[in-house]
Amino acid sequence: MAPGLEGRRFVEIGWRLDKPFWGKGYACEAARRILDFAFTEVGLEEVVAFTTISNYRSESVMKKLGMIRDEKTFFHPALTEDHPLKEHILYRIQRSHDV
Repeated sequence: MAPGLEGRRFVEIGWRLDKPFWGKGYACEAARRILDFAFTEVGLEEVVAFTTISNYRSESVMKKLGMIRDEKTFFHPALTEDHPLKEHILYRIQRSHDV
């Protein structure tokens, strides 16, 4: 579990696009709309996103959304200790942030 999320209820946002659609802004556009809905319609206070430390494109989306990276990394609990994608980073965004 990601540091700071243990025992807490949280909402995660994520995206997965086929390679021909990378770098076209689709993930950012869709995520902005979802975050706006999550904060204005649902009334959430915080939304999180995580990815492997090597997924720079996904991390770039998180940064463009104004999400803030937690200092600590964490190991994904569903992956084995020797799995190359085991280490993850966590980003957060608060309702008060302008999406």
